[in-house]
Amino acid sequence: MKPSIRTLAAAGLLTLTAACGGDTTEAAAPQAAPTVTTGVSLKGVCPDTISIQLSWFPEAEYGGMYQLIGPGGTLDAKTGVYKGPLADTGVNVEVRAGGPLTGNDQVTAQLYKDDSLFMGMLATDEAIQNSKEQPTVAVMSYFDKDPQILMYNPEKFDFKSIADIGKTDTPVLYFEGSTYMEYLVGSGQLKKSQVDGSYQGSADRWVASDGGVVQSGLASAEPYKYGSETRGWNKPVSTLLVYDAGYVNYASSLSMRPELVTQYDACLKEFVPMMQRAWVDFLKNPGPISAKITEMNQEIGEFWQTSEGLNAAAVKTILDRQLAANDSTGTIGRFDETRVQKMIDILSPIFAAQNKALKDGLKPSDIFTNKYVKDGIGL
Repeated sequence: MKPSIRTLAAAGLLTLTAACGGDTTEAAAPQAAPTVTTGVSLKGVCPDTISIQLSWFPEAEYGGMYQLIGPGGTLDAKTGVYKGPLADTGVNVEVRAGGPLTGNDQVTAQLYKDDSLFMGMLATDEAIQNSKEQPTVAVMSYFDKDPQILMYNPEKFDFKSIADIGKTDTPVLYFEGSTYMEYLVGSGQLKKSQVDGSYQGSADRWVASDGGVVQSGLASAEPYKYGSETRGWNKPVSTLLVYDAGYVNYASSLSMRPELVTQYDACLKEFVPMMQRAWVDFLKNPGPISAKITEMNQEIGEFWQTSEGLNAAAVKTILDRQLAANDSTGTIGRFDETRVQKMIDILSPIFAAQNKALKDGLKPSDIFTNKYVKDGIGL
């Protein structure tokens, strides 16, 4: 989903996904996905093609974006671009896969490199990090909770919190450069001596140690992969959300360059509610788009493949763990100003120590706006 996890894992996931066997059971043809029926013309209001940049290959976590088009779009397998009409609005949407297909660049960098991009999916910590040189404004929160986890072997450990891990000397494997780990160590929840940034996505050390390490991952992916698709393991793992340790990051928010938010104000008033509905529609009926995601990855032909079992497990986890959820008004997609301020407070000293300058006087309203989120659209 996000560069700190996915792009750094590319080499290691070759090992992990090599163990994934294909399901030879022939599935019934999926029913057509619901389209975004609007009766509203966006011709001349929005760009003729609304281009959305993702940070990784197609996966269920991005299902709401593909839902905008439905399963009848066209894929350019070389570039990972999926394109089709936005219902009856008179404009098209294209969803661009990222990761290795965009040189493992941050989505923020892509937004500033390619003027044809309308928006991209990026996390709050990335927006804060780049607030001075490459600012972005999020117009809709996609995940309410970041799926980032630390996972452990329940046959060996009984951790109730990440702080419990820090009371032991158990090695914690993660991708070097992950900002959340700086927070976990700096807040005293983990010891610097136990964290190991050499992890590259391979299951080898986990398997060799018989689950004797703690390892980073995503709640919507690794538990299923390790439970069903990892050679030498294929047993349950337990997980702890980094969010629950106080790192209240918004993951994969729909974000834009600030000047585009101003320029396309009228467009966003119509398009953001469409994105809200598409995300809800996908989560309520994921089958057609999930099948399309599996098909797209097969056509792209890279190491990243998504089984139908993984896609189904991802959606179940997103709902069960409320990674996507309504706010108190029954609305999906809105940001909490207090949370964003907390992230600014957490990250300011971390980035200062790394000599990464943030925007002077950075405040939550520089990072997001709730202006375009429509009340009452929710799960």
